[in-house]
Amino acid sequence: MKVSSSSRIEKEEDVQIIKEYTLLPILLDMLARDMEELKVYKDKIVYNHILFYLREVEMAIYPELQNIKSQMKKRDMKVIHTEMNALGINVEYKVRGYIHHFTMLRSLVKAELMTTLMNMRGGLR
Repeated sequence: MKVSSSSRIEKEEDVQIIKEYTLLPILLDMLARDMEELKVYKDKIVYNHILFYLREVEMAIYPELQNIKSQMKKRDMKVIHTEMNALGINVEYKVRGYIHHFTMLRSLVKAELMTTLMNMRGGLR
């Protein structure tokens, strides 16, 4: 049985899906942490406005995560292991039966999350 090399090779789109699947839960954790930390400003006038915006972002992430999960299922993709450390994130994942890895340095994770937030902001208006 000959396996076509195209099924072995991950596509750029596959990597992007895995990256989003990895980053969105991190963004949810950051939002939860920030909303908690902002409670010290609850007597300030802008507190409720900022909290409202952060909750809107949070609520927009859940359907996006569901969409990514269904795309992964259709493409036979699965995250096997994710490890976060001081340097960044290491992800081991399977695409159509083949195992792949990728690493994102902490600075890139931060930049990607900022880009995601800015993109979401445009969609919330």
